[in-house]
Amino acid sequence: MEQKGFETELAMSLIENQLYDEALSYLNRLIDKYPENQLLFLKGKIFYVTGLFQESIEVLTTIIADQTDYWQAYELLGEIYRTLNQSDLAETFYSKATEINPQAMSSWLGRGKMAYRQCEFQIATLCFETYLRSDVKNIEIRLLLARSYREMENYLSAIDAYNETIDFDPTNQDIYEELGDLYIKLDHPEIAREKYSQALQVEEKTRPVNKEIYYKLIELVFKEEKYQKAFNLCNELLTIVKSDPKALFLSGKALIKLNDIKEGRKRISEAYNLEKNDEYWKYLEKFDDNRLREKIKSRNYE
Repeated sequence: MEQKGFETELAMSLIENQLYDEALSYLNRLIDKYPENQLLFLKGKIFYVTGLFQESIEVLTTIIADQTDYWQAYELLGEIYRTLNQSDLAETFYSKATEINPQAMSSWLGRGKMAYRQCEFQIATLCFETYLRSDVKNIEIRLLLARSYREMENYLSAIDAYNETIDFDPTNQDIYEELGDLYIKLDHPEIAREKYSQALQVEEKTRPVNKEIYYKLIELVFKEEKYQKAFNLCNELLTIVKSDPKALFLSGKALIKLNDIKEGRKRISEAYNLEKNDEYWKYLEKFDDNRLREKIKSRNYE
């Protein structure tokens, strides 16, 4: 028994170190000595990780035909069929794995991802909540949980899920941005502005700047008619991302609102020269038309 245990651990070590050819050759010899399902499962796992899905399915099917409560085989079959986009079969095997072993966490995770992709968000939240009991710090799955609640329009649970994710990863800009977007949807621009600002405060120099957060924050500040603040944010972005067309356009709009019309038009023109965006051109046309109307109006009063 001790010898068999040692040999099995050696096979597992070869797999963990991604020495798949050596592991497969060694397993075949072991299976001749000990024709057991654990060793067959390891063989099926090697086929799975090396992309030999049909070969893996054949080995795993042999296991569950012989030992119907071998939940790991059902779970791995679920993973294979999910990878092959055969959702019905994947769900069948995942469900069987969790039925045999409610702690089959990879099955809960696989079911959740599949449900999320199919817009079955109620099932997705159940699966993600279950999975997170064993992997509480998994930020990717916490975000999927928050998004699932958001898609279900269960906004209070979504906000709670986002805030809990921030507790685990307080420097993740995506969380603040998505939470800000949710508050925009809920018509709370003041809280959205706070979240976007927090996102920029946790920005790390080693990470590429998220221009979209700047744009969203600038647009909110514009709506509050805080044009100097909008201009300052634009300049902050332009020091990081040189000659960014949208930042130039927004800074030009802010300057015009601040009555620096010449510089404002110059920036918007520069933005249009960098990116032939109809919005930039239409703003210039509209602005010039408005100026012309004001001139005519003032002359009529003279």
